[in-house]
Amino acid sequence: MESTQTDEPITQMAMAGMEMPSSSPSSVRCCELTAGSAVKYLGSVQGGPRHGSRGTIRQPLARRAVVDMGRVGTWHIPYYLLATLEKK
Repeated sequence: MESTQTDEPITQMAMAGMEMPSSSPSSVRCCELTAGSAVKYLGSVQGGPRHGSRGTIRQPLARRAVVDMGRVGTWHIPYYLLATLEKK
C-alpha cells in the first residue's frame, strides 16, 4: 500500500456570519511596534479583553505594550498575545 502526500494548504470552510482570516496571525516583538500601530489581541485570559479585540498601541514597553482598546479599556498586554493588523 502506498501513501501519498499533498502539499495543498488546509483552509477553513466559509460560514455565514464569520469573517475569513486574511492570513495567519503572527506575534510581534517590541522593536516592531510604534505608538499608533493597530493590533489584535490573540489571548484568552479570564478577566481580560475578548479574544480578537482590536486596539491601538499607546506605549510600547520592553516586554509588553500599553494598548487602548476603546470601550474595553486600556491594557498592558505581552507582545506574544498581540498580532499586527495589515493596513488595507
